[in-house]
Amino acid sequence: MKPSTIQAPDGSALAREIHGRPGIGVSAHVLQGRGLRILRMRVDQSALILVDRGLKTVKPARGSGVRARPGQALLLSGQQTVDFTNDVAEGEHYEARWLVFDNALLDDAFYRETAARIASVDAPLAPVRLLARVRTGLADAFQRGRQALAPDPALPNAVARQRVLEVMHWLLEDGLVLRSAPTEMTVSVQIRALIAGRLDHDWPAARVAQALAMSEATLRRRLAAEGESMSALIVDARMASALTLLQATTQPVSRIANAVGYDSPSRFAIRFRERFGFAPTVVRGHERAD
Repeated sequence: MKPSTIQAPDGSALAREIHGRPGIGVSAHVLQGRGLRILRMRVDQSALILVDRGLKTVKPARGSGVRARPGQALLLSGQQTVDFTNDVAEGEHYEARWLVFDNALLDDAFYRETAARIASVDAPLAPVRLLARVRTGLADAFQRGRQALAPDPALPNAVARQRVLEVMHWLLEDGLVLRSAPTEMTVSVQIRALIAGRLDHDWPAARVAQALAMSEATLRRRLAAEGESMSALIVDARMASALTLLQATTQPVSRIANAVGYDSPSRFAIRFRERFGFAPTVVRGHERAD
């Protein structure tokens, strides 16, 4: 997808973009036209976020919020739910660059061997860590890793993988280890994995139950025991994906609605507002979004 640009307050050109390579990671350049508070967002994989404009606060389920200023970074552990607050001054944009590490990278033998010399595998995993100072080597590797995830037939996946692993090794230089948090394979987790990347499909209970090799009655009973419902899980996954597309692409709202399973943009907008408390167009501020 070719990113389009907007003008920052200082006149520089900014572009939303999102790219990914399966088994390696995802990069995103997030822009918001105003400050927003985004509650109960699921983070399934570890991510490094460099804040360029505005302030970003991440509040994990347990513990205090961690705030990053421009030039600082936040390292998020995977398998958790957090609250995001992105603040900007009047008339400015919020801007941050994301690099999401595929869980497959955490099993790289050399990385695990190196990480084991720094921290015990039994050490508590901090949900959010602040990098108050981003060293030059890490910043350069971060940018190379993000660029490696963009579509480029001339760049082999093996090379792209090594460039993202380089970022992880620079983090080790600061004593920051990435590990997969223990994941209980609840029905909710299985459903999220099942529908990921296929949010535009219909997901009736019968289809989900068949995919998980259980009866509909068992599916509903186990979800109820987890305090979840199928419809709520699917809506939440669709809205989270839609938010990312609004922040990191310039696709029209109508196209984003279709991408997450809504034929009607107005119905999508209602669901989005119910989930986040603001309309889809608010994410892009003064920009035209439909």
